[in-house]
Amino acid sequence: MACTDVELMANIKALSADANAAISAEELTLCDELLLQRQYLIEQLVALANPAQCPRSHAFLLHIMAEDQTQITRLNTLKSGIESQQVTTKRRSKSINRYLAIKQF
Repeated sequence: MACTDVELMANIKALSADANAAISAEELTLCDELLLQRQYLIEQLVALANPAQCPRSHAFLLHIMAEDQTQITRLNTLKSGIESQQVTTKRRSKSINRYLAIKQF
């Protein structure tokens, strides 16, 4: 059954909100699945009507792109935090290993 552009936009918006919630909850696997579903719907929307000829679809897609840029920034911040924790954990692990090596003698 074919969806209208309005239905597709509503579904895309709902998936975007769910993905945003998944990012906030740091459920990145779920976020990935939601974004794949959303990508499929966006492709259907683009195939349904040429965004350059349909101002409503074009404006909606520009809005999605702006929201995505915000989410990318949030994810990069999350990634940096995780990488920082990994560096700290490695340093602590090395310190513990040195301490254990000294204690063995």
